[in-house]
Amino acid sequence: MPRSWGQAVGFLLGFAIALWLSPFGAHAAAEADLARLEATLLEQVNALRVQRHLIPLRRSEHLDAVARAHSLDMATRHYVAHNSPEGANAIARLEQARVAGFSLAAENIGATNRNGANQEIVSSWLESPIHRYNLLAPVFNTTGIGIARAPDGRLIYTQLYVTYPR
Repeated sequence: MPRSWGQAVGFLLGFAIALWLSPFGAHAAAEADLARLEATLLEQVNALRVQRHLIPLRRSEHLDAVARAHSLDMATRHYVAHNSPEGANAIARLEQARVAGFSLAAENIGATNRNGANQEIVSSWLESPIHRYNLLAPVFNTTGIGIARAPDGRLIYTQLYVTYPR
């Protein structure tokens, strides 16, 4: 038990540094970095859509969870594909997560280890006809974004695009 204000401040400062240096603190910081990348990706995608007079995509926590789970699965099991090794595709993952009420769904994925990761991913999606279509399809109104870091340092991206009736 601290006997003075100085000891109390020293204890709290030491405790804060220990938390910051602990794996828990590093994990929380890494999650915050990924969350910032996800939010920035949405801003970039919506800016492209608005430039083309399309509605911005609304973000869904439920879709985010499905996208993050797929990115994490790809990162931990060392693959980058729309279908899991068991053959599950985006629709199967949405159904398994009990996401309902949508009439159309699509998915973009990607991986990069470059600086400016979001710009790299968006540029590669724009260069691919099917990924470009998903990104800019007027029918989509909702999205989910998930980014995970693979053991080799690469960032693995999943963006789901969904149409919910209005």
